[in-house]
Parts: sequence; C-alpha cells; structure tokens
Amino acid sequence: MPAFILAPLSGVLMAGATASTTAGATVAAQTFAEPLLAASVPALAAAAMIHAGATVVDSLPHGSFFHATGGAVGMSISKRMKLIPFEALIGLTSTVAAVVVYLIAG
Repeated sequence: MPAFILAPLSGVLMAGATASTTAGATVAAQTFAEPLLAASVPALAAAAMIHAGATVVDSLPHGSFFHATGGAVGMSISKRMKLIPFEALIGLTSTVAAVVVYLIAG
C-alpha cells in the first residue's frame, strides 16, 4: 500500500477503534512509524497525514468528545448524532488536503 494511503488510513482506523483523535493518532504512529519512515516519508508529513486521518472519526458516539461537546451546549444525543456526517466531512477534507500537500511537496 502506498505511504500516502497507509498514513491517513491508519489514523482513521485507529481513531475509530479508540474514539479519540489523540489516542488514535498515537497508536497509528507507534504502529506504522517504521514502515512509513522506511518508505522515505518525512516524519512530519507522516504525522500530519496520520493526525488528519484521525480527525475524520473523532466525534463518534463512543468517545468522550461526542458527549462533552453535546453536553456543553445542552444538545440531545439525537441532535448530536445528526452532526457526525458534517464533522466527518470536515475531517475528510483536512485529510485530503494533507495528502495533496504531501504529494505536491514530495
């Protein structure tokens, strides 16, 4: 798998598993750092793509961010659920931007 796909995909999958951008990016970076660096991806570029990928699913209902943001504004769970597609779209946009910047600069 090309590095520009592996980095963000690992962020998405690990963040989905942990329901946390921070934990997902950390696990993905620890797990996939060696293959990404071996593929000559600069560490900063790999970190940016992993973190951007993790933001795609950082507001899943089994994570604390979902409840903290909904509770802070008194939003019901059903209304909070309706925001997930929009948040995922924002994360996906930042992921695509990170990959495009890597491909252009690389």
